This record gives sequence, C-alpha cells and structure tokens, in this order.
Amino acid sequence: MQKYIHAVTSSTLAWAGNIYDLVLITYAYTFLNKILGISYLDLTIIFSLGLIGRVIGASIFGKIADKRGRKIVALTGTAGYSIFQTFFALTVSFPLMAFFRTIEGIFMGAQWTSGTVLAIEQAPKQKLQFVNSIVQAGYALGYALTGVTYMLMSSDLTSISGYRIFMLTGSLPLILVPYIYFKVTEEFKPSVVAQKVRVRDYFPYFIRASLAMSGMFIAYLAVFSIYPDFASFSGFPAYYVGLLMAIANAIQGSSYVIFGRLSYMFGVFKLIYVGIAGLLVASFLSMPIFTPLKALPIMSAGVYLYAFAVGFWPLISGIAASSVPPEVRAFLTGTAYNIGAVAGGIVSALIGGIIEAFGMASLPYFVDGIEFASLAVVFVSMFTWPMKIENRA
Repeated sequence: MQKYIHAVTSSTLAWAGNIYDLVLITYAYTFLNKILGISYLDLTIIFSLGLIGRVIGASIFGKIADKRGRKIVALTGTAGYSIFQTFFALTVSFPLMAFFRTIEGIFMGAQWTSGTVLAIEQAPKQKLQFVNSIVQAGYALGYALTGVTYMLMSSDLTSISGYRIFMLTGSLPLILVPYIYFKVTEEFKPSVVAQKVRVRDYFPYFIRASLAMSGMFIAYLAVFSIYPDFASFSGFPAYYVGLLMAIANAIQGSSYVIFGRLSYMFGVFKLIYVGIAGLLVASFLSMPIFTPLKALPIMSAGVYLYAFAVGFWPLISGIAASSVPPEVRAFLTGTAYNIGAVAGGIVSALIGGIIEAFGMASLPYFVDGIEFASLAVVFVSMFTWPMKIENRA
C-alpha cells in the first residue's frame, strides 16, 4: 500500500470525527432547551465557541505544524478534541459546557490544519485536488453519521443520562490515535529558508481565502446548523430528520469526490461558479418563503440539492494550498478556513437570536437573505483570485 493512503485515510476519518463532534449538539437543542432551560441563543453560542476555538487552534498549531511537522499536530488535535468531547458530554452546566467546547474547538483547529496538509503533501501532484476532495468528504461523512446516530438514539434524548450517552459517541475518534501514530509516516524537514518566507507576502491569497471560507461557512451553517430543529418545526417526523441529514451528507461526501474529479476536465473556477448558482436555488427550496413550496418533498429536494452543490467547497482549499509555499501552507490555509468557521459561528449565534426574537417561522426570510449576501462574497473572492499558479480556465 502506498504510504499516502494511510495519511489520506487517517486525515479523512479524523476530520469526520471533528465534524461529528462539532454538529452533534445541534440535534440536542430541543432537549437542552426544554429540560435544562438553555435558550436557543445560548445553545448557538456554545456551537459558535467550538468554531472560535478552531481559529485559535489553527493559528497556534498551524505554526507548530509548519516548524515541527504535521503528524505530531494531527495526533495532538485528534486526541485533544476526543478527550474534551468526553468532558463536554458529562456536564450540563452552561459555563463548563462553554469552557470545554472552546478547548475542544482549539484541538479541532489543530487537527484540521495539520491533517489536511499532511494528506495533500504526501499525495502525487497529479492527484492533489482529488485527494483534497477525499479528505474534505470526511466533513460529510461525519455529519451523515450524526444523522444516523440521531435516528438510532433520538428516543434516548428524554433524560440527562440518555443525552450524555448520545454525546459520548463523539469520543470514539480517540481510537484513531494509535493508527496515526503507527501507520502514518512523514518525511518532514523544515526548510532552511523558512525564516525568509513571510505570511504577509501572501496576503492577497490569505484575505481572499478567508473571505471565501467565511462566505461558505456563513451560507452552510445558516442552513445546516439549525435545520434539524427547523425540519422538526416544519412537521418532519423525528426519524425522517435523521434520515434526511444522513442522506444529504452522503450526497455531499460523494459530491466532494465528483467535483474533485470534474476539476481536471472543466477547471476549478468554473465549477465553483456553477456550485454557487446551485446553492442559491437550493437555499430557497430548503428554506422556502412561499407557502406552495413548504412541503416535505420540495424542502427535502432543496436539502439534497444544497448538499450536492456545495461539493465545490474543497476546491477552494486546494486553490489556497497550491498558491503558497510549504513554509506557510498549514498556517495560511488552516487559519483562513477557521476564520471562516468563526464567521459562520457568529451568524449561527445570530440565528439563535433571531429565533428567540421572531420565532422559528421567520427563519427563511433571514436565511435566504444571508445566503445571497454570503455567496456573493465567495463569488467575488474567487473571481478576483490572483493568477499565480492556477488557470481560471
């Protein structure tokens, strides 16, 4: 087996666990609101703290990964977020939940910023975009598994003990640590000219990557961070909510791979523009404003279309990674990605406030506007990308 296969496999699975832990709490919003009296605003703040922790982790551990190697940071990040997910699952105190969530987010940032680069750097150059798409498919895999878990355990979300068992499933990625340690190899040698490479020399890439990632996270989380509750409010049966999210994310994972393959035939920028158009249509179907569209089949179709159209997302990471040298790659790509995650987290918290102030029924009016604005930012960032390595054609 080629050595890069282990790096790709471990990074994909660790990324899946990362996302699983991030979004699992969204299925427990209703339980925590009714049983513990935690407001939707506070719940979305807890969700956002994980994203804020990620950008801190990406900044700190990205620099370490660029100096000490990717593998040690990938190990630390995977072990760290799994352990702190355990702590998070065992507490029902809002201050402690917020604290553990933030620390967990820091380790999540460490895992992503090192794991993705570890896989990309070991892959053959001609397979870079495809390998990146495989790793990013871990996002959809992790999210899909939350849907499966909810389908199997939704009936347990009626007691504190049931909630804890539900959340403790997020500690399972800890079993990946021995696999990474023993099977993943890395020939990392810090460059002798590393000190001459400065992040500010690549600021045009950094600012556009950050804006593009911010737009993507805002658009995606505006829909998916609240959709389990929105679907329940719209009359979807509990089992169907889990099934819907599982199928949607299976589609999303497949879409990442499909877009990665298509990028060799049509060019990454063209695919990004097509994907943006698809997301705009999908957002209006999944979060419909007009009464005739407020039907389970139409809304489900919108979710599935959204999941497929978002398949271009990893291409943005690939563009950013191939635009900068290895000496700043982990820091720049990881930090840009997680700055986007923070932006998405802020909007997620804002949506919690909107629900508190105006009710769940008002959500489509706000979300559809957010989708248009955020995806416009993604389009402009990509359309103005400095042409150094990539060919827009």
